[in-house]
Amino acid sequence: MGLDAVADVLIVGAGHNGLTAGCYLARAGLRVLVVEAADAVGGMTSTRPVLARAPGHLVNEGAMDSSLWRTTTIARDLQLDRFGLRELEIDTPYAYLDPDGSSLCIHRDPVRTADEIRRFSPTDARAYLDLAHALDTAMNVVVPYMNSNPMRPRAGGILSGALKSARHPGRVGPLTQFLTTSQAEFIDTRFRDRRIKALLAAVPCFAPISADGTAWVLIYFGLIHRSGVGRFEGGTGAITDALARCFTAAGGQLRFGTVVDGLLMDGGRVAGVRLDTGEQVTAGQVITTNNAKVTLSQWLPDGVLSDELTRRVHHIPTASTNASSFKIDVALGGRAALPTHQANRRDDVDLRKPALCLTSFDDHVAAWDACARGEVPDPVAGFAILPTGMDPTQAPDGQDTFWFWSGITPANPTRPWSELVGPTADRVLEHAAKYLDGLSDLQIDRRQQSPEDIAARFRSPDGNVYHVDPVATRFGPLRPAPGFAGYRTPIEGLFISGGGTHPSAGICGIPGQQAARAVLRTRRRASVTSRVRGGR
Repeated sequence: MGLDAVADVLIVGAGHNGLTAGCYLARAGLRVLVVEAADAVGGMTSTRPVLARAPGHLVNEGAMDSSLWRTTTIARDLQLDRFGLRELEIDTPYAYLDPDGSSLCIHRDPVRTADEIRRFSPTDARAYLDLAHALDTAMNVVVPYMNSNPMRPRAGGILSGALKSARHPGRVGPLTQFLTTSQAEFIDTRFRDRRIKALLAAVPCFAPISADGTAWVLIYFGLIHRSGVGRFEGGTGAITDALARCFTAAGGQLRFGTVVDGLLMDGGRVAGVRLDTGEQVTAGQVITTNNAKVTLSQWLPDGVLSDELTRRVHHIPTASTNASSFKIDVALGGRAALPTHQANRRDDVDLRKPALCLTSFDDHVAAWDACARGEVPDPVAGFAILPTGMDPTQAPDGQDTFWFWSGITPANPTRPWSELVGPTADRVLEHAAKYLDGLSDLQIDRRQQSPEDIAARFRSPDGNVYHVDPVATRFGPLRPAPGFAGYRTPIEGLFISGGGTHPSAGICGIPGQQAARAVLRTRRRASVTSRVRGGR
């Protein structure tokens, strides 16, 4: 049935979570097969020459920066430096460029950040330090929790962190509003200068900015200051390239061009996958890293889940925020520059390196409102990055790539995206060209992707790069839905991983690491049970 060599574990998806899981399992001595629909590893972390007229320019197709990854033990556990992984840290990961030529940066050091804010508003500088201190206190608990299974949290690490936080009870004040206040209200009532307000609106753009209970997204600033932000030499694809080398070195097998369209059942348990060719591939356990809603609602045969669980799966949200992703990649025949804003800096920050915010606080509020109406915002709020500013290896000598991403464009526009995608990209690039010299004149080739294009490229419903909407009610034991958290599903033999599971999307690898641990724990339990029964 299927392949001659039956795998102990079959993993669907060769993104960084699938390969992370594969590495842990293969290194534990299991026979592991990873199947991937595309022709190479990478998934949303792919770095490839996708522009026909610029084959020497490497494009980061999805993700860009890493932060939560830096809190994990994965690189050390798997010795990824031996397999060529080189991470580059950005001391200044974000910058806002104001139309008046000034700029404001978020540095890894919160004190340095506050000192820069003080140039524009001493009151805002104090408010930012208060927030940074509160977030740092929260990080003592948040980081160990995020690095654990939400159904089996690491009590020791979390308790230790809580005890550290208890030493500074006066710092937590700002956090008391996180689950009751909107991100917009929190920012607008605590800060005055337009520059810091723009960055606080832009950096964590996960949920509708004016909805009550969304201020929690600002917790990302705590992660910036605690762990920093990194990129990978050679692009984000360097991480999956290193993981693939680690995986195959441990005996794992990769199979490309393999499209899964269903799960095989054997006596009530999942026993493999069915491919779109009709071929069946068997395995002891299956881990899927694609969108969990697809796995649970489309790949499982009818009747496998109870009626209650089926209804829960149906309600897993992928477009409840009314927003989705829009992406532009550009190859440049020279180097873009930011002459006005760079000349006005008072330090050694190179503005070609950070992720650039080019829109205001009000623009972000308006963008979310536009998405709710099914309209494309103007301007489109997002991030502009010159990946080659940090890592010149991603383009020919003396040339650049330009990367733009917005998570605030309509998931369900009133007009077809096929009509909107080109004009929207034109407006984005015209706006960005006001800040980056050369963006228009040096363009060799470009690609723009609407939510529909992203959905097709990554097989992600609604173009949702988070797989499941990153709202407060869909984290931890509630992600992707009650009854399906903790990586092990109610269906024997089936495990889920990827961005739709705890903790979330982005480059972190934790879903892959924790899914592998769940599989190993299940296999150990089954082995003990078998020995006990055999000894009777």
